[in-house]
Amino acid sequence: MNSSIQRIDNRIVVSGELYDFHGFLAQIHAIVEKLGYQDVILDLEHCSLAFQNAMLSVCAQVMAYRKSGISFELIPPTDPTLKNLFKNTNWGYFLDPNRFSPSTFKGHTRIPATQYRTPEEQQAAVNRIVNVMLGAIPELERVDFAAFEWAVNELTDNVLVHANSSGGGFVQVSTFLKNRKRVQFVVADAGIGIPRSLRGGHPDIGSDTEALDRAIREGVTRDAAVGQGNGMFGSYQICSKSEGEFLVDSGWARLHYRPNSGLTIAKQGTPYNGTLVVATIDFSDPKLLEDALSFKGVRYEPIGVVELKYAFNAAGDAHFKLAEESSSFGSRVSGKPIRNKLMNLARMNGQGMVCVDFAGVPLVSSSFADEAFGKLFLALGPVAFMQRIKLHNMMDTVEGLVNKAIAQRMRTGLSDADDS
Repeated sequence: MNSSIQRIDNRIVVSGELYDFHGFLAQIHAIVEKLGYQDVILDLEHCSLAFQNAMLSVCAQVMAYRKSGISFELIPPTDPTLKNLFKNTNWGYFLDPNRFSPSTFKGHTRIPATQYRTPEEQQAAVNRIVNVMLGAIPELERVDFAAFEWAVNELTDNVLVHANSSGGGFVQVSTFLKNRKRVQFVVADAGIGIPRSLRGGHPDIGSDTEALDRAIREGVTRDAAVGQGNGMFGSYQICSKSEGEFLVDSGWARLHYRPNSGLTIAKQGTPYNGTLVVATIDFSDPKLLEDALSFKGVRYEPIGVVELKYAFNAAGDAHFKLAEESSSFGSRVSGKPIRNKLMNLARMNGQGMVCVDFAGVPLVSSSFADEAFGKLFLALGPVAFMQRIKLHNMMDTVEGLVNKAIAQRMRTGLSDADDS
């Protein structure tokens, strides 16, 4: 890995790949705590690659320093693709809000770095994440999606309950679909860390490595009055059972589960003052997570956004308000997540129908109609489409465009050129 992190007075210069966030944060610590500077320059001009795990950790720590009065200036990468990534992911904004504005990224396969400080902000972030994932990952089973939502909710909530972080927490999500259906979400904070938090209720814990070992055990928590201690345990179970990965950095220790090498817990040469959790879940094997959430031998079935947002009735019918699912109905790009959501809801609601309500949608483009409904008709087949999908409250023009898209797909099918 070609990378270099150097310090020149109050300037940190990164060349090559930014992966070692421990070394990067150690330089910030030296500049502020040892040398006494009140301003820090983050020189990433020659950075060629930056990783989600490292950057979210850096953002959390920089925001904590800024809250204490330290100013930061970011010199962004000159590489246009990487500079654009800093803009779209919100890394640039959190590191230097004077140079970067908040991200306006509208993609359908990732969520930019999001800060939350209250239960309301945390719930809004979780709702946004699960909504995007429902439209990003095709052919999701209900139990798998519920497990993912549960893990995101638990790990982000842990920050508010246990971390004592003045800046709250940060969460970011990416999907990887080329080879396997994977989702990775990262949660970071600059709080007191897992070892210090757990020692508050378990003074017998010696090393930080022992603390992380305890953290992923069932029922281990700082205070049973505020939590059951299953969030970290259940999230670890979900990631490991799905053949994904699970990483925790906190204090002087790192816990890392990989499918090929199993679980390792090791002491780190440089501490991380806070907590970083990286959870990667693989949805390639349907229903693999069906028994992942079992506590004290009892299988737990969480209720999430699918049940609450789409208002399933006794027959299993889901109400899908199209106007609330997208800000645009004029392109294939906006049509694809709609199709994925409808496909997933049709899989998740048993024999019930998905009732697509077009109220508030006066017009759609031909490409949107084809991507969302023409391809959906082709994927489900004529009989299943009519049995499982109900379209209502459609304007005449919209109905005509959707009918035309379906009729064309019936004639032409799905060619390799337009399969997306």
